[in-house]
Amino acid sequence: MAAHVFRRYPYAIVVLDAEGRMVEGNERVRRVLPAQVAPGREHEPGFGCELIGCRRPGGPLEEVCLHELALDNDGPLPEVRVDLQVASGAAAAWVTVAALGTDPQRIVMELRPGRARDRRRRSETPLRAGPGLQVRALGRTRVIGPDGPINGRWLDNRAGQIFKFLVAKRRQPVYVDEIVEALWPDAKGSDTRGLRYFIHVLRGSLEPGRPPRSASSYVLAVAGSSYMLDLSRVWIDATAFEEHVEAGLAARKRGERDIAADRIRRGLDLYAGDFLADEPYAEWAVRERDRLRRIASDGLRSLGELGLQDGDLTSATRAFLQLAELDPFDLDVHRQLLSLLLDQGRRSDAVRHYDVLRRRMLTTFGEPLDFTLMELGS
Repeated sequence: MAAHVFRRYPYAIVVLDAEGRMVEGNERVRRVLPAQVAPGREHEPGFGCELIGCRRPGGPLEEVCLHELALDNDGPLPEVRVDLQVASGAAAAWVTVAALGTDPQRIVMELRPGRARDRRRRSETPLRAGPGLQVRALGRTRVIGPDGPINGRWLDNRAGQIFKFLVAKRRQPVYVDEIVEALWPDAKGSDTRGLRYFIHVLRGSLEPGRPPRSASSYVLAVAGSSYMLDLSRVWIDATAFEEHVEAGLAARKRGERDIAADRIRRGLDLYAGDFLADEPYAEWAVRERDRLRRIASDGLRSLGELGLQDGDLTSATRAFLQLAELDPFDLDVHRQLLSLLLDQGRRSDAVRHYDVLRRRMLTTFGEPLDFTLMELGS
């Protein structure tokens, strides 16, 4: 009976694996996605995200990935209307997604027909109801709540500094003394009492509608002497970036090249700049900033090497160009990039890049380059 219901269900049902590949679909899927369910078709990682537009700028899922949310939540997510992003028999659909709780992980997605460009109700409940708060800490800090961006001067004031410090120390509770010493090293010990006031301001900024004296959803007090973010309710791009890239590097070691490239790219897509770039002189942010930068470097290097192994010079060049920007004094990276440019006949680009590098080395270290373009192109 269950198999019959699945096959004849009136709406399209797609079953995806944890990497977003379609592994099964019912009969209705062939009407909605005729090209995608052709016999023998191999599906790439991330197909589900590509289909419904996860994290696509300007769309209803600009800030989220439904499949990641499904894996982090019990039960189905709120229904949302999307314009389908791949060639299909339907221009738009109402989508519901849920994790099946199986091993290996599987996600089920139901698609009901919708109207393209219909701007009516998109969902009954905010899609960010899983992790209620999103923090963009890679690049300039942005905070997004269930109802949209949380703006205001608070992020640049003491409450905001405390919040950013908790983001930087997100893996463990932070003692009150440690917060005060890191943020205001010249303050007197009695200022630790004043920290509670700024925590109150912070909680009010993050949850302006929170009833008085009710528990905070995001900033937890631990044993009365320390604070931390509730990571079950707070999504932080730096953490997601690290998890994706590390998973991709591990997949490459296992020889799973396609999975490796997809996970690394998904992570690097989140790397919009240095960690807490709006706090460039904060000593407490430096260690985490450097650590995440190294992870980005490892990911870009691995992507470039995968591109070279596959003979995809365009992809390899793109990765090494980004890596050269991230590590401006790594001469081995620059040599590889210049060689790629020359191999593709991009001599003008190679000359410009070489000249910038030459002047940078002379200005910073007073040293000339120990190689020439002629040597690289020979």
